[in-house]
Amino acid sequence: MDAFERLLGALGADKQTVLAVSLRAAVAIALTLSLVKIISAVFRRAEKARRARGQRFGFVRLLKYALTALVCVGGLTAVFSGSATNALSAVLASSGVAAIVLSIACQEPIGNLCSGLIIILTSPFKIGDVIRHVGMGETGTVEEVTLRHTVIRTFENKRLIIPNSDMNKAAIENASYGGNKICMPLEFTITYESDAETAAQVIRNAIQRHPHYDDEKAEEALAAGKEPVEVLINRMEDSGIVLKVWVWAENLGVSHRMKSDIYFEVKKRFGYAHVDFAYPHIQIVREKAPRE
Repeated sequence: MDAFERLLGALGADKQTVLAVSLRAAVAIALTLSLVKIISAVFRRAEKARRARGQRFGFVRLLKYALTALVCVGGLTAVFSGSATNALSAVLASSGVAAIVLSIACQEPIGNLCSGLIIILTSPFKIGDVIRHVGMGETGTVEEVTLRHTVIRTFENKRLIIPNSDMNKAAIENASYGGNKICMPLEFTITYESDAETAAQVIRNAIQRHPHYDDEKAEEALAAGKEPVEVLINRMEDSGIVLKVWVWAENLGVSHRMKSDIYFEVKKRFGYAHVDFAYPHIQIVREKAPRE
């Protein structure tokens, strides 16, 4: 107890002052935490409502962060207001050196914070979008965007937690930006002996019958007297003729399955239509030895 009193004397404070300051700080901390919890709950409901309506909620999240920061700053001010002792004044006097050290140590977190604000304001992607990080070669669905990082769930159900500074400067392919439809190029190589028109018609039928085929221009093409699915000869190779077609799918999630279904169907129908797939092969001819 004597040691504690000597410490208070060295700091220039007494017991009543310490108790008053401690009580004021406890009340301020409790109020701050309560307000932060209330703000988080209110804005979580707002984000959920806007997400259900398919609306972007980057501004709502930014406002939540701003209010939370404002409440925390106010709470810290309440904690330290009127409690500056000689020791606190000495600490504040040396805060310039601490600020320099802190700024050097926190360059990366501050960069992530600024990048997170830019992502939230500009909304290059939102929760639920299917994106591809070109540099990493990873594709997945955006699950969470915070001020520090972005969480992406891959098709293997793994979570990629990528710092926002990396997301902000990386090349991102957003399959959901401006619409969910996906256009897939498909190629089929047939032999020169096969009928190209028959092969093209088989490919058209397989695509148009698929339940996930979705091309807005199909009706326009029919009205103009054109084929809704255009199959082109892309190039002539040594082994055969390469046919190419562009297929529109409802979204990226069904596009891979749709591509597989079309390949299976075309493979089966080519057999019925007597159309053969071409492939590189070598035919070895052995010459007969001359008779003596």
